[in-house]
Amino acid sequence: MSIDLHIHTNYSDGTDSPQEIVEKSEKLGLKGIAITDHETIKGLPIIEKGTIEVVKGVEISAKWDALSEKNPASGIHVLMYFVEEESDINVLLEEVRENKKSRNIKILEKLRMLGIYVDLDEIETHNDQVLGRPHIAELMVQHEYVANITEAFNRYLGNGMPAYADLHQVSITKLMEVAKASKVITILAHPHTLDPKKNMLVNKNWINTGLTTNLKELMSIGLTGIETYYSSYDLAIRKQLSSFAKELSLIETGGSDYHGEIKLNLHLGTGWENKPLDVPDEFLEKLKEKYESIK
Repeated sequence: MSIDLHIHTNYSDGTDSPQEIVEKSEKLGLKGIAITDHETIKGLPIIEKGTIEVVKGVEISAKWDALSEKNPASGIHVLMYFVEEESDINVLLEEVRENKKSRNIKILEKLRMLGIYVDLDEIETHNDQVLGRPHIAELMVQHEYVANITEAFNRYLGNGMPAYADLHQVSITKLMEVAKASKVITILAHPHTLDPKKNMLVNKNWINTGLTTNLKELMSIGLTGIETYYSSYDLAIRKQLSSFAKELSLIETGGSDYHGEIKLNLHLGTGWENKPLDVPDEFLEKLKEKYESIK
């Protein structure tokens, strides 16, 4: 049996409800999952108890100035597991969500200056959904400014692109401090985004001393582990990252980064068809063991 510890619902930028995720995961025979919406855990309380283990998670993007100065396209996303409603992290999430609304307005303003006119009011949403760049990208596709969401990010919305804004992000140092106070497990999501380069996932030369330096710095402020199994990574990269994690005594996690219809052909539990995931269920057991040790 396998697991999926990186899943998004319609409480952020996915299209399935949390309950639909649970039911689909049960049908797939997954042993356990983690729902990791962007900047919110509000979708978790609506889940009805089933036969599958559901870990309370969240994904938060942070600001690391030293990183972005070297490469404006860089980004750091932290997956947090075992997040409770009554915690400092949840208080911080509320603040981030409010700032994200201002960030979205700034992005729309930048797009208008580039001759692109879209309005988030066009999106039908529920009260607790956190809107972000994928929703803006979707509107850009609908209005035929771009051919697809990937083009929207590559030309306009991605880190360092003309319409990018990061007004909502907290510093990585503050984020890790709050995470430690809240007793959650912190995992670096899709580590290649720390220093993205063209064709890096094809060349496979990014697991190097630069990554080591960044990871050690993150470990010094509280990083617990690294996502070694990810939908964009083939078997060779997963093996390299796994070896890397063991060398640095970081725990491993993995997941599809499933978004439903937002990312077509990326499947819950298994990721892309040409790079099928099979995240070992022992990752979940070790995650729980680590959590028990810090509670």
